[in-house]
Amino acid sequence: MSANRHLGRIVALQTLYEQDFRLECGDKSFKLSQVIDRNFERYADTIEDRKFVDELVLGVDKNKAKLDGIIGPVAPEWPIEQIARIDRIILRMGVFELMFDQKVPPKVVINE
Repeated sequence: MSANRHLGRIVALQTLYEQDFRLECGDKSFKLSQVIDRNFERYADTIEDRKFVDELVLGVDKNKAKLDGIIGPVAPEWPIEQIARIDRIILRMGVFELMFDQKVPPKVVINE
């Protein structure tokens, strides 16, 4: 299960990274559900827990403002928009799992 969740987090990270990049570039054709489907399809043979990937991606997307509001005050020297894209997304994912997903133990989230 843990290896499966690890791969699920990779798919979620790739999906959220693409979303952040394409929306910043003004890509009006971007559809999050299509990107999740495509990225999940790539790893379908190794990832069984599609629900976990969906919940993580959609949860981070839905709660982005709340997550940024939590991250911002603890990094006052680094405004959220100045944090490297990949780091910002990893932080959002971690904070989402710590704050909103009680099924994942904090030590697992921190380790990931």
